[in-house]
Amino acid sequence: MGKIIEYIESQNTSFTCFRTKKYSLDETDHNGNIDYIYYDRNQHIDDKKGIFAETDVRRFDNVDLRKLLNNSQLPPPPPLFSFFLDGSRHTYKVDDILIGQKIYPIVAGQIIVGCCERQSRDRFKKYCLRSKLVIAMPQNFDCDDRGDNFRKAFIEKINDKIQEISYIKGSNIKFDKLLLYQTDGNYESGRDKYDNRAVAAIQNEMTDLEQIVVRDELCRKHKLSDEHWLIKDGSLQYNPRFSNMDVTQINTFRANYEHVVGVSKHFDPELIRNSRNDRMSRTISELPPFHRTKVYRFCDPDNQYYAIWYLRLRDNKNYRRETCFSDVVKCEMVLSKEDKNIDTELINELSAEIIREAYPVCYGDDLRWANHLYPVYLTETFCKSNYINSNIILSLF
Repeated sequence: MGKIIEYIESQNTSFTCFRTKKYSLDETDHNGNIDYIYYDRNQHIDDKKGIFAETDVRRFDNVDLRKLLNNSQLPPPPPLFSFFLDGSRHTYKVDDILIGQKIYPIVAGQIIVGCCERQSRDRFKKYCLRSKLVIAMPQNFDCDDRGDNFRKAFIEKINDKIQEISYIKGSNIKFDKLLLYQTDGNYESGRDKYDNRAVAAIQNEMTDLEQIVVRDELCRKHKLSDEHWLIKDGSLQYNPRFSNMDVTQINTFRANYEHVVGVSKHFDPELIRNSRNDRMSRTISELPPFHRTKVYRFCDPDNQYYAIWYLRLRDNKNYRRETCFSDVVKCEMVLSKEDKNIDTELINELSAEIIREAYPVCYGDDLRWANHLYPVYLTETFCKSNYINSNIILSLF
């Protein structure tokens, strides 16, 4: 019997844990895909500020980058992107708990955020790594509404308990935070069932940690500049409604993203509209090799503005695409001012650099190879190599 489940049950005589099967939620289909594609659903073009977010406001669908890529300048210019950031998490269903008249899942999570640095074309190394172990419980687990003090005391006691386990004693394994997921509303079925809510709380903690790493490890140490940019794997649209931090904290973090490009391997092309107010899916699917779309200005529900464009990374002469969106990535930048456009020459230079980052390829090592940037693939591999063995995590419960 795991020490943690014993302690959870001891918190209230009305709590009942069932010792149900423990398993990884990442390996099951019922968990759904919590990749937060809903960011696209929240976007719209603000015609009052102009539809484009680049200085070249001519209306055409795509831009040819091949001249930049074929530049025979010797020696080649130093790479613009010096840092690569990725967040990763594993989640586990560890038990069910009866609170009142309802049964809720208990979900544990490992979170890792890593950053790698490339000092030259030939030198690539790890830069920093942060990790967390968390437990997600239903919000009414804190039935007396004791707040932060209750959650901190709970985690301290959990860590004391697991140190009583012989193979854990003296190790660095400890839990960092208790997360409470929402249970009010109709969350019992479909996309909003309780285990998805628990996983979402863990995902939120991961994206919060990404922002903290950018602030503490890169911006405060003055690592980012016009010559040293960061590629962040995934979207930059950190929605305050999907965060475990205070809204004011989220707003201050946005100032740290001046020299950051978010590159997403997955996106929903049907939910983006172009200058003609048409769906972008056809334009994206017909992008020629080494071309990008125009850069569009999007506004989220919190009135934060972003520059967004799509880029095809590869020429498909030597391989067959799985879909028409294979080897297309979505690129994002945070706009510091809602009425400011990014210089088109900078967008072209950044786009050409992103294409260069796609080579060499990780074909055969990752099913997403066509959409992968190789340094991001290496950063993902670095992060995942630092996970604690899943069997150890499950045994604690």
